[in-house]
Amino acid sequence: MVSVRFEQDRERGFLSMELVGHAGFAQMGKDPVCAGASVLAMTLAQCAKAMEEAGRLREKAHILLRGGRALVTVKPREGFLDEARHLFWVGETGLRLLAEAYPGYIEIQSGD
Repeated sequence: MVSVRFEQDRERGFLSMELVGHAGFAQMGKDPVCAGASVLAMTLAQCAKAMEEAGRLREKAHILLRGGRALVTVKPREGFLDEARHLFWVGETGLRLLAEAYPGYIEIQSGD
């Protein structure tokens, strides 16, 4: 199962998404659930990188993309929190749609 956790820490000013595991829907390398989740994680990572390059983050985005694990964390500058929230909302929406299409293969948690 793919486990995904979205977090926003208002005190420390960061947003984060961590994705871990393999769906087990099909053979590794041919699993559409893992492929979909991976594309969404890579898209979020690329958007975080774009925010970084545009100077909209307080520090470099933390991005880890490795077989079976993805971690994306950003600390937006003042005035760019809504943009960062929107990016993470889009990622979470995509993953929730994937979870609806393949029930029992993705678990999603959201927290503030």
